[in-house]
Amino acid sequence: MAEAESHTRRRDCPRTLTTRIAPDFLATFERFQETYRIYAVDPSGQLYQKDEHYIDEWDDTKKQQVIEILNYYIDRGGVVVAIQNDKTLLGFAGLDGHLLGTDDQYLNLGFIHVSLPFRGQGIGMGLFERVCQAAIERSAKKLYIGANPAVDTYHFYKVMGCIVAEEIVPEVYEAEALDLQLEYVIPSPETAS
Repeated sequence: MAEAESHTRRRDCPRTLTTRIAPDFLATFERFQETYRIYAVDPSGQLYQKDEHYIDEWDDTKKQQVIEILNYYIDRGGVVVAIQNDKTLLGFAGLDGHLLGTDDQYLNLGFIHVSLPFRGQGIGMGLFERVCQAAIERSAKKLYIGANPAVDTYHFYKVMGCIVAEEIVPEVYEAEALDLQLEYVIPSPETAS
């Protein structure tokens, strides 16, 4: 029994992928988010909530676009972190390998998603922690995140310790101007104990 539980845990551990991912990587992934309230940033830099309704759902065409972006990240020295159980993709994150910011302090966390049936199980936290390790290995001091402005998405990032970005990275901001521009200061290995 303990051996079976241990085996299950190992399958659910984050895997770091550094070679191009296959076209069927997202075949089992269910991206769906219905949003009613979002956060926005006022001219003074303060967050506030407002009503806005939209649905974010990926069809096969969108999944292929995401895979292309993830492979672009890998080609630039980044990683994809995946948590799978057997052949089912529970969650994934994509970290671009190109340093950004005026002091090359950022790596862009372009994606972090948990498949709809598996949310609320700590998978996002596991992905985020492994992405931070990969960012340290690539000399980043901070993660830069263009985050979906949905209230629940922001709350995840807030729990992880993210704050409104001190610097706006134009190439991320211009891709999705309505996204919240956040950052996460990665604890150095010496202070992370």
